[in-house]
Amino acid sequence: MARNRSLLPLAMVLLLGAAGAGLAETDLASIARGGRLYEDWGKEVSMVGPRTYERAGERSKGRPGRCVDCHGWDYRGKAGRTAAPRMAGEIAGRQGGDKAGVKAVLADSRHGYSEFLKDRDIDDLANFVVAGQLDMDAAIDPVTARARGDARRGDVVFQTICANCHGNDGQQIVEAPPLGDTARANPWRALHTLLNGHPSGNMPSLRVMGAPFVQDMLAAAQGLPSRNLLASIVRGGRLYDTWYKENRSDAPKSLHPVWATTAGEIEPRTTWRCKECHGWDYRGVTGRVDGRERSFPGVETLKVGDPARVIAALRDERHDLKGRLSERDLVDLGNFLVKGQTDMDRYIDRATKKARSDSAGYEAHFQTICAPCHGADGREIRMMQPVGRIANQDPWRALHGIVNGHPGEAMPALAAFPHELAAGLLAYAQTLPQQR
Repeated sequence: MARNRSLLPLAMVLLLGAAGAGLAETDLASIARGGRLYEDWGKEVSMVGPRTYERAGERSKGRPGRCVDCHGWDYRGKAGRTAAPRMAGEIAGRQGGDKAGVKAVLADSRHGYSEFLKDRDIDDLANFVVAGQLDMDAAIDPVTARARGDARRGDVVFQTICANCHGNDGQQIVEAPPLGDTARANPWRALHTLLNGHPSGNMPSLRVMGAPFVQDMLAAAQGLPSRNLLASIVRGGRLYDTWYKENRSDAPKSLHPVWATTAGEIEPRTTWRCKECHGWDYRGVTGRVDGRERSFPGVETLKVGDPARVIAALRDERHDLKGRLSERDLVDLGNFLVKGQTDMDRYIDRATKKARSDSAGYEAHFQTICAPCHGADGREIRMMQPVGRIANQDPWRALHGIVNGHPGEAMPALAAFPHELAAGLLAYAQTLPQQR
């Protein structure tokens, strides 16, 4: 008889529920909360301010750092699974140890948590240390970083428990990277989170289900897809155009900080658009920003850069995008800047503004790809300028839009095709009427 997969989660509950035998539900809740405190106690208790060690054993502005920063996601010390021999900070040996001794250590002068955490917090954290650490080597292969679980069984649970928030492909939460990438890059952290939940979050803790159950879920998560790179790049291009329109958020009502002393009248929200400083041709001060010269640097040099460093710059005080863009927004914008910029001089003559392409060969492309929305002569959409006018007055803007699409709209991005196609469409668009 075929196995009833719909009953598999219940069967696993019955089979694995014994993992919590001997511990009251309140104990498991305390252990799980201790795991969240271990990850980020400041966030779990809603304390605002720096919470990380600047260097191992030191405090940042007088406040103890996160436990995980010294003791690792696998509880083997700061170096964790990345180096051998492991550095100081291993707490795995405390599993099954003396709770009173752990509480005393947490309150000593080296850790100093008693000044910031309540008695209940200290108790929960100690419960995690002595009763909540999982043997990570038994759960995850230390060489391959693959979970020692059954992905088929785990997928049944993922699609019923996790997909409601994370989506079937693990990419629905835009404030976080794709779940599959996270589970593969740092499975120890992912397993810790599956067991304990997120600090101050609403993700359920699955500790009560037992270690094998959670290992299966991690194995399933490691099989989820990565974000398609080209999809990320073209979305980044739309964010570069107008990020608050693409992510459907409210536009800032004040001038961007770097525009605060700029003379002249300009709509405040416009100053937050990347293109307003760096141009449609990505050349900044040497490029063109809506026909005006601006003293801002170009971003074309980032084409050989590191997306992580670009993302860090987007969060800095000069750009002031931290908290305004989600994690996915930042990744997409970073991918565009490093991997998605079009070489405008290759496809547009800077002196004449004409596309470097034969317009005659692309009429059929325009009439089949573009005309359904824009009309045969590019004047169908009454809420925008004629396509012919845009293509001739600002061809860099037009080419950027052809390649990446328009923010917050259904216009297709043609980045998957050779850019010669986009240049050909631009050339044909430049032959269309410029007046209504």
